[in-house]
Amino acid sequence: MSGDTPDITNDKNSDPVLIDKDAPIRLALPATLILERRIISRSFWSLPSWYLHTVAIGEHLAAGEALSKEGIAVGKSDKGDLFAWSGFEVTLYKDACERYWHALIGDKPLVYVICRDKTDDMESGNTAVHEMQPTIVTVDYDDASASAETDSPVLSAPIPSQLYRYMERFVLTHYQPREFKKRTRRNWSKDVGKPENSVLPKGDRENTENQNEG
Repeated sequence: MSGDTPDITNDKNSDPVLIDKDAPIRLALPATLILERRIISRSFWSLPSWYLHTVAIGEHLAAGEALSKEGIAVGKSDKGDLFAWSGFEVTLYKDACERYWHALIGDKPLVYVICRDKTDDMESGNTAVHEMQPTIVTVDYDDASASAETDSPVLSAPIPSQLYRYMERFVLTHYQPREFKKRTRRNWSKDVGKPENSVLPKGDRENTENQNEG
């Protein structure tokens, strides 16, 4: 892995790789979602397009902060306008640790934001400020994939380093990767010519042996 993402497979990690059976089986992390709104313009029309800019994680964010139903403008990027939605949580579950593990050791770990498209509301007369409303933030690919199958917009971005460290600690606390065991191959060359290893049915094999003896 590159950048500021720590290496979960590095034995020099300061955190001990231990399974703590008494550790909490659920971890909820306060989160603020920052989405980027870009305007795609063509000759006779323009269309907004939304992207996940980042997910801010940490204890400095108030877990009890009221959920912001409308995004608050927080600045601009080089491609569009940035809006923040507060009051969300990234929740980690013990029984999903194997999926988290595979995400962490993958080439590009992602965090997902599942949204609701509010375009229909706006067309029906509801003058909403934004066309996109985040509903759930998750690091579980299965959750994101299931939502995408129902046509819910799913935005993604690389997992920020702080969230990665929380995930890493949670996984190493609850999950022990299965040891890969290489299957021993049979040496078929030693069995060549042995009747019990013939691919012929038993009756045909006996007839063949009798012909050979004759």
